Amino acid sequence: MAVPFFDKQIKVSLKGKLREPASFKLGEQEFTVAEVLEMWHDFGFGKSPLRKPRWWQRRHRTYYRIRTTDGEVYEIYRERGTNLEHPERKKWFLSKKL
Repeated sequence: MAVPFFDKQIKVSLKGKLREPASFKLGEQEFTVAEVLEMWHDFGFGKSPLRKPRWWQRRHRTYYRIRTTDGEVYEIYRERGTNLEHPERKKWFLSKKL
């Protein structure tokens, strides 16, 4: 069975001191997060071939594997960008449904 891959930008509301996802909105549909199953960081260079990787070409993502209140499991991530002084560069994406 193929895993549905979205890679769509979403709007996320956060909760708690750790600022974890509380809900996310894809289009007009809203999903409530029941549980954060896993969280990890990705500082890699992706799959693009690079001659000489530079630090500014790295990803700066935080991934979350979450379960929604309807029991579905999704993978979402926050793209932080390289400059933390610009919050507009921090975008959320729905990666896939597991």
